[in-house]
Amino acid sequence: MKKNYVLILALFSVYSLSSQEYFTSLPENPDPGKCFAKCILPDEFKDEIVKIETEPEHEILKVIPASFEIRYEDFVLAPASKKYIYEPAEYTTTIDTLWVKDPYNELSVIPASFSSDTEEIEVKPAIGNWVAGDKDPECPSINPVDCRVFHYVENPAVIRTIPKRKLIEGPNTNKRRITGQYKLIERKVETKAARTREVLIPAITKQYKKKVLVKDESTESVTVPAKFVEVVKKVLIKKGGTTAWREVPCNIPEKGKILPIHYALGSAALTNDSKRIIDKHILSLLKSDSTTIVEIGSHTDARGDDNLNQKLSERRAKSVVDYLISRGVASSRLIAVGYGETKLLNDCKDGMECSERKHQQNRRTEFKAF
Repeated sequence: MKKNYVLILALFSVYSLSSQEYFTSLPENPDPGKCFAKCILPDEFKDEIVKIETEPEHEILKVIPASFEIRYEDFVLAPASKKYIYEPAEYTTTIDTLWVKDPYNELSVIPASFSSDTEEIEVKPAIGNWVAGDKDPECPSINPVDCRVFHYVENPAVIRTIPKRKLIEGPNTNKRRITGQYKLIERKVETKAARTREVLIPAITKQYKKKVLVKDESTESVTVPAKFVEVVKKVLIKKGGTTAWREVPCNIPEKGKILPIHYALGSAALTNDSKRIIDKHILSLLKSDSTTIVEIGSHTDARGDDNLNQKLSERRAKSVVDYLISRGVASSRLIAVGYGETKLLNDCKDGMECSERKHQQNRRTEFKAF
């Protein structure tokens, strides 16, 4: 290409142009030897965080367990006594009750109860009207209108029954008596003292552990806070679509390197294999040299409608550019061009009989780095 030509390219960040649109609205009075690209500005968005309540604040009842205190109590199992050598003392046995755990009341929550009820409402009142009947045979008038019999008919009101729920009883608690624990303690009681020489016998005592109720079970109301989730939504802050021309290098190669990527019939969606190929051949090149600009060109075979093939090639070129932008490449370094069926690699034009292999050669995506 000679340097005194003006190169017209479609530099897109979001959209691509067909080849018929390249020569519209060219820059006026360009300098010889300079090349320009037509850019369509994309829409600009900002992220906005919206807070959504997923669960409202509400109350629940919580049972507070009873509290006990550990205490120790000494019991006299055998009291002090006297023993006589000639006439010993006499004793009898008695049994005392020791409560080692006091009884208490255990509470359980009873939820509110409802009953089914109905309420009748008059949706249409009773109304009446006069209805003309047959002629009265005993009417003496010759005018048939005077002898017409009228009946007053009343239509009953329309009543609608509405089902509803009626509160029987609000939430309450149920009390259950929990019995305590006790022990039976056997001890000796003196019934007759010794009568002769006295011998002192010390008392026998034992300490017992017991739980004493300090506070019975009760309930308290606990507030469960509301739950929220944050959702990020995109808000349009500046509408794109305006066009501008900027100077670009004139060293774009005539032929591009064909990428071995494939699309489903009539689709522009990239497969995972296609994305790996783009990463290997294009993304790595753009990351290694920050000054490189790449043109993505998509082509179709000659079968089918020309306009549909043109639009399909534009969507496929744009899908590659959009993917590279999502990987962090600046849109100003990418050119998406749809060539449709205008640059066939063989003679398989409209009306020509060609094998599938030859048609497949024309269905390709190329890239040119400059």
